Amino acid sequence: MVAAGFVVGLLSHLLYQRWSAPGLEGQGYSVSFSPLPSPAPRPAEIPLLEAREVEKIRALSGNQARIRGRVYRVGHSAKSDTYFLNFGPARSSFTGVIFASALESFETRKMPPKSYEGREVELTGEIKDHPKYGVEMILEDPAQIKVLD
Repeated sequence: MVAAGFVVGLLSHLLYQRWSAPGLEGQGYSVSFSPLPSPAPRPAEIPLLEAREVEKIRALSGNQARIRGRVYRVGHSAKSDTYFLNFGPARSSFTGVIFASALESFETRKMPPKSYEGREVELTGEIKDHPKYGVEMILEDPAQIKVLD
């Protein structure tokens, strides 16, 4: 049995040498490892909150968020030419702020701040927890406001 295994192994070796291409004995192929590039990170989903959830919004202060709700009223400060999109009657309600520096871009796109009053909107931007004015989002571009109704 051992002798038969030896003969079969020897024949296999001889056939392998005969069928291998001449001149390639001992020649190897260099193999190198290059890892695949890591996939691009998916952008983090920006959280969506209701405007009435002021404490949850406050917890996201300093981060990007999407806030959805009905604009209760649009206030205007004539002194600074700033508009305030208030999402509730109380001073503690969430507010979207449009400063005079951004006002021109809203008006050139035919989206004056007063047109948002009573409308369901979604705001996208960074949440700020201002010590004096409360939880707010600064709106610098009309693209940050999406009218839902």
